[in-house]
Amino acid sequence: MARDIGEQMIVAEWLFVQTHDDLRQRCRNPGDRSRYELLGIAPLLRKLLLDGSPLLQTVQIARPEVPVEFRIRPWSAEGRGLERAGLERHLGLGGDELVGGPDDPAITSLEAFKQTVVGVADGVDLTVRGIVRYYAHVEGGVHFGAARERGEPELGGMAPLLLGHSTGQIQILAHLGRIVVGALEPLRRSILERPTIHTLWHRRNDRGLYDGHWTTGYLTGG
Repeated sequence: MARDIGEQMIVAEWLFVQTHDDLRQRCRNPGDRSRYELLGIAPLLRKLLLDGSPLLQTVQIARPEVPVEFRIRPWSAEGRGLERAGLERHLGLGGDELVGGPDDPAITSLEAFKQTVVGVADGVDLTVRGIVRYYAHVEGGVHFGAARERGEPELGGMAPLLLGHSTGQIQILAHLGRIVVGALEPLRRSILERPTIHTLWHRRNDRGLYDGHWTTGYLTGG
């Protein structure tokens, strides 16, 4: 649940921008990245979307007018020949095709986005939330733990077989990350253009930047 954090909004906005930049970088060229690099996407997504007070909802308090639109194409086994062949899919995850374009419908609810289906494991639909939680809480993105939720044992069973051979499975984090980066870019721009300030500490200078504010060093490379 979002909460009013007063002057700490300055810190929250700084953290949001830095997390967004980190996420953007980690999601580039996922086929060229190691499993460990890709695993590092999970805690960034958890911080932004899943925590008890998600960073996204925290910074939205100061700028509710800024749209957040998740463009995602939900995963489906249809068209992959499985049903026609009478086969069951033990494990299937969406790939680059999950990333929607400007003409795809926008999801404006964070909860709806987290519940979007992006794969299947032994007949259990895997959601955005489930994928992020699994890689953050089971495979070690945040901590290494036991598979507890439906679908997690199937994902966990594949990890030892793929380790050292393929990152195809975990690349879904990069695809989801690209969707989130695009959805949150308007918020990032809004923060850099109109950051939360402390009126006693920050004064706009003749360049239109705020002396003593983190955004000034960020925008000027200082």
